[in-house]
Amino acid sequence: MAFGQQWMGLAAGGLPCGSSILDDQGQVVALGRNHVYDLPDKANTSATSPLQYTRVAHAEINALALVPSDREPQKLILWTTQHPCIMCAAALRFIGIGKVYYIADDPSDRSPFSNIIASRGNITYKALGDKLWWMVSNLLFLYNSAVERGKDANNLRKNRDRYPELVQLVLQIAKDDPLGQAARAGIELPQALLPYYPTILQAASEFDL
Repeated sequence: MAFGQQWMGLAAGGLPCGSSILDDQGQVVALGRNHVYDLPDKANTSATSPLQYTRVAHAEINALALVPSDREPQKLILWTTQHPCIMCAAALRFIGIGKVYYIADDPSDRSPFSNIIASRGNITYKALGDKLWWMVSNLLFLYNSAVERGKDANNLRKNRDRYPELVQLVLQIAKDDPLGQAARAGIELPQALLPYYPTILQAASEFDL
């Protein structure tokens, strides 16, 4: 479900990041995606956010905003495609979410690791720890930046030395915007990625998680 939200964010042309909140029975309570860069009059998906086109419209915040106040937060689990930033971690900590699972780290966050750990408070965080899904999640996260600005995109420049396999993969696949076209045409994420699966798998195999 978090990947589905991330895919919608890619279709909208913003910063693709997605979150889902589950209860202790595994049922979906709320979904959210990043809406920071979605122009209100140009959003091309049915999902909207009251925070749309503001700096606080992160995926986790949008998901949290849909959780009713009568839900016991300690019984809720948040899944998110990228490790929550310090702002989102503070919100999760303040509300008291029970547990957080993240698929990949956040390639736009260059905070010291000690600061990232400290932002979690006493909430349990767990990485999925799968190189393939890490690569897919951050491929989607950086994709629209690569389409718009190519190798000069700020997020790609910041990660050129840090994650060279990821940056090379993003630039290779983003040429001519095939994933954006597929997302806007309503093609599901697994089907859209299928032609690139060998390339993604190869990049993941060379990456040291």
